[in-house]
Amino acid sequence: MGKKKGFSRLFLLFAVVVMMGGCAGKSSTAHTPQDESGVSSTLAQEVLSDPVESTQDVREQDAPSSDSEPETVSESESVSNLVSEPEVESKSEIESKPAAESKPGTESKPAAESKPETESEPAEESNPGAESKPVEESKPETESKPAEVSEPAKSGFVLWSPDSGFVPENGRVDDSYFSDALFVGDSRMQGFVLYSGLSNVKSYTNVGLAVDTAYSKKFVQLDGKELTLAEALQQTAPNFGKIYLLFGMNELGWGTWSVFVSKYGGLIDLIQQANPNAVIYLESLIPLTAEKSAKSDWLNNDHVNSFNKMIWQLAADKGVYYLNTAAGLAGEDGTLPSDASTDGVHLNKEACGKWLEYLKTHTAGAGS
Repeated sequence: MGKKKGFSRLFLLFAVVVMMGGCAGKSSTAHTPQDESGVSSTLAQEVLSDPVESTQDVREQDAPSSDSEPETVSESESVSNLVSEPEVESKSEIESKPAAESKPGTESKPAAESKPETESEPAEESNPGAESKPVEESKPETESKPAEVSEPAKSGFVLWSPDSGFVPENGRVDDSYFSDALFVGDSRMQGFVLYSGLSNVKSYTNVGLAVDTAYSKKFVQLDGKELTLAEALQQTAPNFGKIYLLFGMNELGWGTWSVFVSKYGGLIDLIQQANPNAVIYLESLIPLTAEKSAKSDWLNNDHVNSFNKMIWQLAADKGVYYLNTAAGLAGEDGTLPSDASTDGVHLNKEACGKWLEYLKTHTAGAGS
């Protein structure tokens, strides 16, 4: 490579000298050998002192020759620019590539990928104040409301009792007192006969019986025949010394209560005609439980009070005994205790035993 570079330099120097000589011959101005040698030495120093231009000269050998050498020199300068530009570009690429290849900001992006604030968002997810809201969810005052749950306190029901004209408590009798007694009435009276504990008692009772159907409904079995209550009383009343009557519960929904008084009074008249010596007891209606009473517009304790007043007045008009049984079985609030009945109307065995005890301590006597 050293020999080739030296040869190239000599060749270039020789070409320059020749060209300068030719130009001098053509020019009309004369010059001396000293001028030629000065120019030649100057050019030689420029060629030898610039290693980069020598490399450019080697590349110019492959390029087509030019007529004017100054243009060739200028081309060498352009070649140097071409040669030097890749070096500048390569340096810039080498310096910039690490940033482009690594791209730490683009690859990592910790803030964008993790997004801790968006994922956690403890304030929005928990919302302790919105979720708990203990006052709105619990609402203890609305749920408890003891005054609304207690129906008797809200209604202010008071069980009616007469001041006089009823059988008072006047001693206690035993079961033998009822040996000649007849119990007549609806399903409530039927329950009493079954669960009171009395034995060998007589009764004319039927579910749904009322004072009007007492004249039309045949349910009494007597001597192989089926009779109505009215028919049976006409035939058998002389056989009983005491007759207990209980009507009114199935008539509470009647639109005309005067019919109740009329029909009930007719049964009393019939018994008195058949057996003038019989002791007739008209029992008051036992109240309903507060819960049962609150569910109906007609089967309720207000109507019970109204019917008891009519029964009491009927007993006074007919000269028979009024038994205030309701007062003996009602609770402190005037209604039937909830534990005394399974349906709010009919009494259970324990309540029927209490009913019997009331009858034993309230019998017709001097104080009645």
